[in-house]
Parts: sequence; structure tokens; C-alpha cells
Amino acid sequence: DFAKKRTNGAGQVGVAQPRRILNSTGGDRVHSGPSSSDVVLAAYENGIMISGLRGSASLSLLAWFGFLPALGLVASSFFGASVLLKGGWEFLVHEPGVAFGFAFGTLFGALFGTSGFSVLFRILVLMPSDFPVIFNRKTKDVWVTVPSMPSFIRIFEFHPVRFERHSWESLQPRTYRILEVTAGMSSARWTYILTMVFGREDDPTKVASEVNVGFKGWGDDFELLQLWEHIRQYMNDAGPALDPGEKFKTFSTGRLPKFPDEAMAALGRKLSESEAWAAPKT
Repeated sequence: DFAKKRTNGAGQVGVAQPRRILNSTGGDRVHSGPSSSDVVLAAYENGIMISGLRGSASLSLLAWFGFLPALGLVASSFFGASVLLKGGWEFLVHEPGVAFGFAFGTLFGALFGTSGFSVLFRILVLMPSDFPVIFNRKTKDVWVTVPSMPSFIRIFEFHPVRFERHSWESLQPRTYRILEVTAGMSSARWTYILTMVFGREDDPTKVASEVNVGFKGWGDDFELLQLWEHIRQYMNDAGPALDPGEKFKTFSTGRLPKFPDEAMAALGRKLSESEAWAAPKT
């Protein structure tokens, strides 16, 4: 069973059990009304670029507020250092316990404050604003963007993303239901995500990579099924790249990652919105 034998190495959704397991190559429709759901970043002659989950909403204010305690720790380290410098050897001789306490607090604040600020800065400012996925219906390749978590110790190291190419046939998407606790622990709600799960070429029962696309669903996963049906029909040459009348997504597109030249060259010419509305010729 593909779902039960999934590995833990590359998972982004922990060990949550899938709500639905879908099929990329089969002809079964999962929704009667496919929709591109305002998540198509761009359309090309041979493929489309779909927004990842990171680009579905603005970053949480709580993440930005994480800068405050980090800066507070750095400020406390400066205060502790100033106390130690003013006291000098006399402070160390007469109050050794207090002096060592200040020294420990100063070192703790400097290390954790600097590391925390560095991690948040690299995530919120330097990392791409979205982790899109490319679906190429001509080559049947799927290019995914895999983020790398910044190191807490190596504060100047920065490897934002890497790119992986998988085959359309190895894709077994699924939806997950996750209990999400709101800010302040005031309430909880069920949210749904659409995850592209790719099996290994040598052993399809094991997971090679997982990436989340689109947006969070509320109440149920029906809207996510609409998005998946749009992607499935497009890849099987049965649907347009963009719903008629819909525009390309422009929110959270300021720092998109640059895909390898090989991936972009295979997409062909970039289409306008009106061209993307047209269904493929049969």
C-alpha cells in the first residue's frame, strides 16, 4: 500500500493519514467542475506553473513578531556585556556568582538571539515568496521546488531551494486533513491541503518527494479536488491552462525561484491570458 509504506525522509506533512488518494494517469474524474482556482502563475505552450502552498496567503504576523524576542535577546546580551565591562575584575572577585550568571545570560542571549534572527531573516526575506510546481504536458515531466530549512548554527549559510524532476506517471496526489490551532490557542479547525506525492522510480511504494500546491481548504477538500481535476485534465490534453476569464496569479510572486534552463526551455513560448483560456486542439 503506497500510503502506508511512505517514507519519512522528505515528507512535509508529518505522518498525517491522507483523506483521499488520487490518480494522475487514470481517466476517473474527481470533480464535475474543474477550476484553476486563481493559482496559475504562468502558462506556456507545453506547460503551466502552479503556485505552491507558501504563496497562498501572506506570511503570518506571528512569524514577523518572532523578530521581537530575537532582538530582545540580542539587546539583553549587550546589556549584560555592559554590566560586566563596567564591573570589571572587582565585580568578578566580590560577586562571582552574579558575574558568572551575567556572563551566561549574555552568552545565551547573543548566541540564540543572533541565530534566531538569522533563521527568521533568511526564511521571511531571503527565501522565495513561493515554491511553484511546473507541469509539462508534452514531456510529462513535473518540476518541483523543494525548500531547505536554514541552519540554526551556520548563520551565514543560505541554500534556499533545490529543484527536482519527476515523471507524471509517478505522481499519486492526495489530500490531507490537518487540525490547525489558531493564533493564541483560542480555537482549532480542520484544514485541508493538496499534496503532490511522487513515488521512487525504482520502488513506487516509497516516496521520493512531497510538495504542497494551491491553497488551504476550509470545511472540506472539494475546492482542492476542483484544482486537481483542472491539473489532471490539462496534463491529459483535455482542458485549458487557465479558466476562461481568470487572470494569472500576481499575489506573492515578487521573489519566485528560477527554474533550471532545461525546465524552462521545454515549456516553449509563454502564453497570454487569452491564449491560456483556449482549450487544446484535438
